[in-house]
Amino acid sequence: MREIFTPTEWRLPHWLLASGIVTWFAIQTGLFSPRELATWFAGRPEVMQAFAEPHFGRADALMLIFATLFLGPFALFIAAVMLVFVMAILGGAVLPAVRWMHLPDWFATGVVAAVVTAAAWIQSHLWLPPSLWFLSLLARAWRIVLA
Repeated sequence: MREIFTPTEWRLPHWLLASGIVTWFAIQTGLFSPRELATWFAGRPEVMQAFAEPHFGRADALMLIFATLFLGPFALFIAAVMLVFVMAILGGAVLPAVRWMHLPDWFATGVVAAVVTAAAWIQSHLWLPPSLWFLSLLARAWRIVLA
């Protein structure tokens, strides 16, 4: 019971419960409104004409939602495995230099994580617009299906 009061001892279930409580509190108090965020994404000009076809537009939207819900977790799992693999390879490459400087081994992981984060930030012009477009398309599909 003592680990509940010391966040440094928390494991994954503790962090998930705490983040769920914070999210619920933010939604209930009006600090975070998922409906307004989804409306903003669905109203972006690049997806306004998506799923507008009168005969198959709603079916296309439903197929996109189905595919995203069932294939999305698998894609996220593959991305996470690839990220861990890249970090392990790069961490192993940096490890001899870190040991030569008499630093702890975890410092190599921190350096690699900082470099990967900086590279993702610098190259955000390559992945951020397609990601926002896909989120907008998904929000538009939900709006079409639920309407």
